[in-house]
Amino acid sequence: MRYLILFGLALAGAAIAQEPPADRTFAWQTNGERAAPDPSRASKDGFGVSVFVTPDIEGVWKAWGGPTPPNISVTDQIERGKPVHAMIVFNGCKAAADGNCNVTGIYSITSPDGTAYGEPHGGKIWAGPPAPGYNLQLSEGSLGLVVEPDEPLGRYMLKASVTDHVAGITLDVEAPVEAVEADAKSAR
Repeated sequence: MRYLILFGLALAGAAIAQEPPADRTFAWQTNGERAAPDPSRASKDGFGVSVFVTPDIEGVWKAWGGPTPPNISVTDQIERGKPVHAMIVFNGCKAAADGNCNVTGIYSITSPDGTAYGEPHGGKIWAGPPAPGYNLQLSEGSLGLVVEPDEPLGRYMLKASVTDHVAGITLDVEAPVEAVEADAKSAR
């Protein structure tokens, strides 16, 4: 079992523009339409969180720096021995009197048999000013996973419980990844 908690501060502060929804409340959108419910996304009272899994964390941080929108690699599979990272994007964190948000996350993983895979890990999502308007922000850290040779193949669930401490809101999101042997991975 290998957990990888990484922090990429250089480009994490960049925000990606999102058009405001017609009703002026936060909502995930796809092609200008309200997105269907999905356990990888959650929102409440203007605060929104989404998790995605990438096999290329360095590419995500580089793409997030521009141009908009970023072209990033996402996956729902993990090859044995190769890392993937769960990344959080969010919008609408509430600023405290000092003008800064305080958003943290607790990351956990569930094994294919439904048991906990290691211990949960906490980390900073964002401690700084909120993005202007409806722009999306990328978390300062990520949760990485490597499936070792003696570990089972199958569906792992990468989870994050994200808290905006100023607003007093906690949102839970999750993303599945299917662990496969390296030679069995299908093109995605």
